Amino acid sequence: MMIRRLIATATFLVTASLFSFAAIDSEQPEPAPNPQSAVLPLSTKSVEARHLVEDAWRLNLDLVEQAKAGEVLRKAVKADPDFAFAHELLAQTSLDPAGMVSEQEKAFSLRSHASQPEQEIIEWWQDSADHKLIPAITKMNDVLGQYPHDKWVVFLATWWLTTQTQWERSSAVFEHSGLTDSPGLINNAAYNYAYLRQFDKAFELMEKYVAALPNDSNPQDSYAEVLRMAGKFDKAIEHYRMALEINPDFYSSEFGIADTYSLMGDQARARQEYKIAFGKFRDLPELHEVQWQTREAITYVREGDFAGADRAFQATAESAHSKHLSQVEADTYRQMAMYQPDPKKALAILDKADAAVKEGKNSLHAMIQQESAQVLRARVEAALKIGDTAMAGTAMKRLTDMSDASNDRIIETAYHGAAGASLFSQRKYDEAISHLEEDTFNPLSLKLLAAAYQKIGYSAGAKRSYETLANLNDPTLEQALVVPAFRKCSNDPTCSGGIKSVSMHK
Repeated sequence: MMIRRLIATATFLVTASLFSFAAIDSEQPEPAPNPQSAVLPLSTKSVEARHLVEDAWRLNLDLVEQAKAGEVLRKAVKADPDFAFAHELLAQTSLDPAGMVSEQEKAFSLRSHASQPEQEIIEWWQDSADHKLIPAITKMNDVLGQYPHDKWVVFLATWWLTTQTQWERSSAVFEHSGLTDSPGLINNAAYNYAYLRQFDKAFELMEKYVAALPNDSNPQDSYAEVLRMAGKFDKAIEHYRMALEINPDFYSSEFGIADTYSLMGDQARARQEYKIAFGKFRDLPELHEVQWQTREAITYVREGDFAGADRAFQATAESAHSKHLSQVEADTYRQMAMYQPDPKKALAILDKADAAVKEGKNSLHAMIQQESAQVLRARVEAALKIGDTAMAGTAMKRLTDMSDASNDRIIETAYHGAAGASLFSQRKYDEAISHLEEDTFNPLSLKLLAAAYQKIGYSAGAKRSYETLANLNDPTLEQALVVPAFRKCSNDPTCSGGIKSVSMHK
């Protein structure tokens, strides 16, 4: 399984591995590291806390036993309340939005108790949380330069780059590290290759991951997810069931089966499997519960039952509001707006998303900014559907300003997707293409890109984009809105959903 933190419909990806490290007395200066063999020093005077962090690392990052890992990390900070880096790990592995915020604050306030490289890592993540990405990148590169072969540092770097959808860079860091015997890092790298659609590399690494941990469920679960991304649905279900045979309580695999049936087009069976999973696992981490509630709601979208989808999404939004989870609430309303047949109703729902963004409760600043950009993109697209160029232009201006002031990849892709849609609606196909090519992992942009290529007579580009789109298998709302209809019309591009049918922007 790849741990997913809710960031718009994109997700926060987490996998890593156990490693050895040195503990130091924070009052003593640490020696300059030798980059070839340097191990990140951790500043704690508690042997118990150090061993607890070792245990938590393996539980959460190799075995993906997140709840247990959180319990162990909480014991570690109880054993040494000044253990700043343990607080940072607790912030980064938490699936409780409020916990992310509070533990990040604790780590930052306690950083004076940590070694210099630990401080840099804590400040790197604080900069990221504050949406100061250039300083964050600088600190990441500095720590990587000192510890290019340390498993913990390599994991944190690849993890963070993955959250920014910088899969090429993340893969390069892994390859440079030479850490080919680390199960968790192998898992993480396999996902990166899968997102780059380099499935041969991904499968090869997944075979190594399964062989390294034959008695654990997560390798089988991860292999299943990568197989599903490649469209090998039957094999994916087979590996999900193998994971459950090893550990019947590995809930990711139970929900993974439901997700796979949804992608296969069997929504009734998918909802049956979601019902089984929710009945069996009643105490899920907050963000995982929202993730699968949303995916169950998407089954109604896939069937065209928008009333059913409205009921499911509204229930999730109200639950998030009651728990003061602003980013979750906003994202739920944003998705609810995207499938509405009536653009005016979509815009009214987006007003609710805006209100939640402005509240900003229990959410990191970076996540709120990313969500705001995604909501603005949805507003641009809804305004274009009703021909309100003034509204679209106003939203586009705000999104452009956000993009200009940020180096956040998620914000940039939201900007490029919205700009491409706007220019396509104006029949400025060449200009639209330059933006849409920056957002090719989003099915909405990829569909427009294929159509724009076709409009200018670039048949090879249209064919390539079509093939990519037809083989996207991520259980997201965007995939549900575009890919099934696109596949259905593969032999008839004039029908609804085909390349030539882009009625929302004609």
